[in-house]
Amino acid sequence: MKLLFVITGIGLGHTIREASIIHEIKKQYPETEIIVAGFKNSYAYFKNRFPTIDLKGHKFPEGKFAINPLKALLVNLSYPLRQWQDVKKLKEAINVYNPDKVIVDIQPAGIIAAKKAGKESIAIYNLDLEEWKKYEEEAKISLVNKIQSKLMYHFIKSTYDQATTVIIPSVKKQQKKENRHLIHPIIRKLPQDLPSEKIIMKKLGLKKQPILVMLGGSKFGHAIAEKITNLAKNFNEEFIIFGYKYTRQKNVTSFKFKENFLEYLKVAKAIIILSGHNTPAEAFVYKKPSLIFPFKNYIEHYINVYKMDSYALIKHIDDTITEEQLTTYIQELLEKSPELEKNLKKLNIKKNGTQEAVKLILR
Repeated sequence: MKLLFVITGIGLGHTIREASIIHEIKKQYPETEIIVAGFKNSYAYFKNRFPTIDLKGHKFPEGKFAINPLKALLVNLSYPLRQWQDVKKLKEAINVYNPDKVIVDIQPAGIIAAKKAGKESIAIYNLDLEEWKKYEEEAKISLVNKIQSKLMYHFIKSTYDQATTVIIPSVKKQQKKENRHLIHPIIRKLPQDLPSEKIIMKKLGLKKQPILVMLGGSKFGHAIAEKITNLAKNFNEEFIIFGYKYTRQKNVTSFKFKENFLEYLKVAKAIIILSGHNTPAEAFVYKKPSLIFPFKNYIEHYINVYKMDSYALIKHIDDTITEEQLTTYIQELLEKSPELEKNLKKLNIKKNGTQEAVKLILR
C-alpha cells in the first residue's frame, strides 16, 4: 500500500499526531510506502524520514500573547493563489506516486487534490462541528471573533464534506455519524505502554516529580518560558521546559525537542501548556493537572477548552501578564491538582485513538 500524508506545518501537534499514525501503520504493515507533503514544522520533521513535498501553506502571524485577526487576514490575502499552487503540486505528486489514499491533517489543498485525482481522502482534525455550534450559541465573544468563527466553521465544514472519511479525535465522546468518526485521542503511547514511574525517574535522572512546560516553539510560548525561567526560584519545584532554547539553571531545564516527551509526562506532577489539541489530549490521557493558555483571539483554541474547566485550569491572558500573576496561576494549579486529578480519572480513557485511526485509514 502507498499513502500520501498532507500535514499542516502550523505548530507541532498535527505533525506529532500524524507521526503516531504513520508509526503504527509501519509497525503493522512495514512494506507500506509513505510520502509526506507539508510546510514549516511538518516538512522539517519528516524531510529526513520519508520522501517529502514542500508546500506553501498558509501563514500564522502571532504576537507574544495573541493572534491579530486583521493581520492574519492581510498576510493570507494571497492564500488562494498559494493554495492553487499547492493543489497543482499535490495533484502532480499523486500522478507520480499513485497513492492508494490521501490522509490530510487540516490542509484543504490535500482534500481538493485528492478529489480532482479521484483518490479516496481521509480528513483528520480535532474539531467536532456539533460542539462548535454549541460554543457559538453559548459563548460570549466579540464581533470580530464571531466573524472569525463563522469563516473558520465554513472552511472546516467544506473540508469535512469533501472528504471520503473524517476522523475527529476527542476526549469527550466517541461515536460515528455519517462519514464522521469521533474516536479516542490520537497519542503516541498510553501510560501503561511505558515503564513504571520508578524506572523512568531513574532513567531521566530525576529526583522529584517535575512541572512540565510544553510551549510548541511559538512566540507566545517563548514569552511564557522567559517568565517561568525568572520566577522558578519562587518555587520548591523542578521545571522542565520543552520548545525553548536549551538552558539549565538551579531548578529549570529546557529543551528544544524531546522524542521521549511522554516519559517525562508520565512522571510529571503537572503541566503548563498552550491550548492546542495534541498536548492537552496527552495530558488528559495521562491524568495530569494542566494550566492551559489559549491564544487570545484564536477561535480554535477557545473551542479546544470549551467546557474543560473540570479537567484543567484555563487562563486567558494577554501581554499585560506579569511574573507575579503567572506565579499566582502556578500556585493555583498546584492547589487544585488533587481536584483536577479526581475529575480526570472520570474520563476513563483506556483506548488509544491511534489504532482506531489506522483501522479507519486502512479499511
